[in-house]
Amino acid sequence: MEKFNILNNYFFTILIQVNEQIDDKYIKEFICSNLQLKNISYKHKYVYYSYIQQLNSYQVFVFEKNDFALLFLDNINSDSSYTLLFYDSYLILLKNKKLYYFLNLKYKLNEDELIQLIKNKLNIEISKITNLDNESFEKLISKSQKNKYNILDFSSNNYLNALILNCILCIVFLVNYFLYTQNRVNNSVENKVLFTKEKKDLKTKKLIDILNNSFTYNLKFKDLVIKGNKIDLLVSSNKVVNIENFSKKIGAKVNILEHNKQSSKYEAKLFIQENR
Repeated sequence: MEKFNILNNYFFTILIQVNEQIDDKYIKEFICSNLQLKNISYKHKYVYYSYIQQLNSYQVFVFEKNDFALLFLDNINSDSSYTLLFYDSYLILLKNKKLYYFLNLKYKLNEDELIQLIKNKLNIEISKITNLDNESFEKLISKSQKNKYNILDFSSNNYLNALILNCILCIVFLVNYFLYTQNRVNNSVENKVLFTKEKKDLKTKKLIDILNNSFTYNLKFKDLVIKGNKIDLLVSSNKVVNIENFSKKIGAKVNILEHNKQSSKYEAKLFIQENR
């Protein structure tokens, strides 16, 4: 994964597509799960996120050495909602003087082309670009109020509790998938049929889709079983409509839906039949 550098502060970014903006209560858990699925280390680091409405995506920044100078740009002189900065090969778009979108350019563009690029990508009208060098960038940062908005602190181990369930879910998925693959091999010696890489990638994408949508609709997993091309889920939520919307989004059928009086939550058994 490519690292970026601003004033000797190193970081990298990922873009996560979602169906809608995640509730603030679940954003940390959502970002943790996506970083884990991409094998990105974030322990003892600071993570910043921005919801880009035009792309229906989250851009996540992972800063090394707990240094994030890129964020402290609130002292910029601008009267418009959106401000476009250009530094080195980086386009930095601010919204209300907060980091909104970051793009590393692989090729040279003039000012008009940069403005058109942002318009094409985000449908945002920009009138001008502020060019920054090291000196002007440092000066801008030095006068910042340094408000730590949208920053997730992973310098401690407290976040682990929120991830235990998702870790178990991933492990259950991998174990079930491995056992099923081994069983297919043992029972199919005659034709030696194995799953292809495309089938494995499809399975992984489905799991990621299920996880992402569970955060979107504020659901908690209680059980997951994978048998071949069938997936059984047990989920819970405070609202029935969340379960209904979640099941429609992932293409699942609701087998059982009931209210748990002890937990005061609704629980549902869902079934997914994957096409081979």
